[in-house]
Amino acid sequence: MARLRRPESFEAVRAEGLFRTTTVPQILAKRGAIFIQGIPGLLGSGGFRPEKIPTKQEVLEAGSRIFASTSCAEHVDVFLSHRWGSARWAKYLALCLYLNMTAAVVCSVTTWLLATAALIFWAHGAGNLGGNLLLLPIVVYLPVAVFLLVFFFGQDAVHRFRPISMWLDRACIHQTDHEFKRRQIQALPVFVARSSSMLVLWDDEYFQRLWCQLELATFAKHGGAQQVQFLPLELSPWLLSDLLLNLLVTTGLNLLVNLVPQEIFTSSRTFSGILPRRLLESAFGPLVTVAVFIVICGTLLGIAAAIPWTIACRAKLRSHGLMLEQMACFDCRAAECAVESDRLLVEQQVQHFFRSSGYGKEVVPQLSSSTRSDEYSQTANLFEVRPRGSFSESEGTEMSWTMLDSMPYTQTDERALDAFNDYIRGPLRSAVMESVGDQLHVPYSMCLVASLPMIFYSATDILQCDAECVSYNGFNSFDNYLLPGMLSWLTISLLILPTFYPVFLRMLNRTFSVQSELLQLMLAALSGFLTFGYGYFCCGLVFGLVDVSFQQGLVGLMPLVVLLLVLALQLRCLFGTDRHTVAGRRPDLDGTYRALHAADDFSI
Repeated sequence: MARLRRPESFEAVRAEGLFRTTTVPQILAKRGAIFIQGIPGLLGSGGFRPEKIPTKQEVLEAGSRIFASTSCAEHVDVFLSHRWGSARWAKYLALCLYLNMTAAVVCSVTTWLLATAALIFWAHGAGNLGGNLLLLPIVVYLPVAVFLLVFFFGQDAVHRFRPISMWLDRACIHQTDHEFKRRQIQALPVFVARSSSMLVLWDDEYFQRLWCQLELATFAKHGGAQQVQFLPLELSPWLLSDLLLNLLVTTGLNLLVNLVPQEIFTSSRTFSGILPRRLLESAFGPLVTVAVFIVICGTLLGIAAAIPWTIACRAKLRSHGLMLEQMACFDCRAAECAVESDRLLVEQQVQHFFRSSGYGKEVVPQLSSSTRSDEYSQTANLFEVRPRGSFSESEGTEMSWTMLDSMPYTQTDERALDAFNDYIRGPLRSAVMESVGDQLHVPYSMCLVASLPMIFYSATDILQCDAECVSYNGFNSFDNYLLPGMLSWLTISLLILPTFYPVFLRMLNRTFSVQSELLQLMLAALSGFLTFGYGYFCCGLVFGLVDVSFQQGLVGLMPLVVLLLVLALQLRCLFGTDRHTVAGRRPDLDGTYRALHAADDFSI
């Protein structure tokens, strides 16, 4: 009678060489070929051409190569939980985001600083770069290119400085030695329990897979909700699309600044027909002209960016909202299983973890010969049949579920399954909400990353200002212009640029509540238009008030302080005062399922 093994049987599992670990570079090698389904994925990650028609020997050799690239382990840092039906590229991008983004940001910012310093040194001073056409390619395009390079291919370098061990089924479970594979699948609870954290690559159908639920239930017992990180597969494409869109907006802004004569937008005569002359000739005249100029530029860019921005953000809204909705309505009984006979096996394991002490009887579940064929095998036995028959192990290391009367017993422990449902709907969902927020929430740090092209452009905007530009801004020298420009861009980078995304998501969420698709499209375009207009209006106020403060003293300083307070309050409201509040949970809430049954005995 084949059974799932208890997590406490680790010593026996290790002695048999069943517990393996792999590395990040091995998983992401050949652009994530290991995530290709079926024989092509086995061949591609095993060193053969995925598109070829293989021989039996090549299939066996590919499986052996993959398994040989792993190593025996006592624990792993990250257990990777995913659904095999998800797209290969989506998983590859998600892991790049999880593993490489910090390194990509550090490398790109370092490149930006070094490139800026090199240009200043080459020109013998910051004031000598006015009108230089190399600023945008070197100070903006080059750092963004470095970011993308490290984001997609930096795992080898990152692994040297921060090695992370991972458990991935395709690599750590032998794909062609089917007897060994069967024994490894039986030890799945051991692998999950010996993992420090779990990374869930979530897609629309993740919660519908029964074996994915078993992984979550096992980690709930031995890890807790705080160590489970949900990474929606749509998040990485959203970030990259917004980054590239920001790069296009930056390019457009640079073209407007350089091609349109600045005196058109900075001269009071341009606006004398629509604004009072007394205002234009007052101390706040430069503020008004600069603000209007920036708002016009932002509005024009908003018109161009509205549709692609809407597409990217709509996918993010949909996927994030669906994930939280699925967790709120989770029911393990509705899960799908490719081999229906495995359902009893998995459900009994879940019941074992979530059963109240002394409640119900336990069973001896039969493990089918094709266990998790949709998830772990993926290689489709073209040349041999999996071995059948019983699997025996010592009483001290097996999951010894037996009936009190030694007769087959298949009654389902409904209360235990309900407890698992409550765990997913309650503590786990709360932990996810605390970590990533609701569907309208975007982490502040990720918004900063998406805004990197515009942040990099700040150096270009300051350094390309020549003597004429300095004069139009009301300063008598570049040295006097430099500090106000730096302070303005610092304020904009930290307080305004990151707010574009949550503002637009909130407007877009309202837009998609409308039934008419045509009206949705029109309102979405208007939302992008208004978001850009509002954001650049705030930018214009900052530029104008900082300039007025340096030129007029207290006349502009007090309004600037008020504006900074308003922007700081806006930032706090948009990004959440505290994620515990956003998640609707108390800070001291137990992140594990034990909070649901504090008096229960969970010993195995």
